[in-house]
Amino acid sequence: MVKWFAGALSLFLAIFAACGCSQQDDVEKFHIEGVVTYQGQSVPVGSIVFQPDPSQGNSGPYGVAQIKDGKFSTKLQGQASVGGPHLVIIEAFDGKEVNPDYAPYGASIGLTYQERFDLPKQDSTLDIELTDRKKR
Repeated sequence: MVKWFAGALSLFLAIFAACGCSQQDDVEKFHIEGVVTYQGQSVPVGSIVFQPDPSQGNSGPYGVAQIKDGKFSTKLQGQASVGGPHLVIIEAFDGKEVNPDYAPYGASIGLTYQERFDLPKQDSTLDIELTDRKKR
């Protein structure tokens, strides 16, 4: 299962980056940076995707960034997105490499996190505290 998450992270970033590149280049895009924590601690490694929410009338290129030591920035390592309603999707890992072939980012911290945010139409900061997603 951990093997799947490690492979999924790389595939996840590649697909969403490709989706953003294939969409309109003439739309105004904005950079987002911030911090992702879980139980008050910085998420060691992961990815964050900003998907414009079509159910709320928003469209445009996806934003994407890598999470490292809790911090992310679409400007430094990623791709900017449009403002407005978004579905924010996060894959988080503990960063403890067990096997570089099967779990280069370590074990998954819970299931995929998804939450809706209305992002401003300007460069902005977004800090996210992941909920305890392992509870059943």
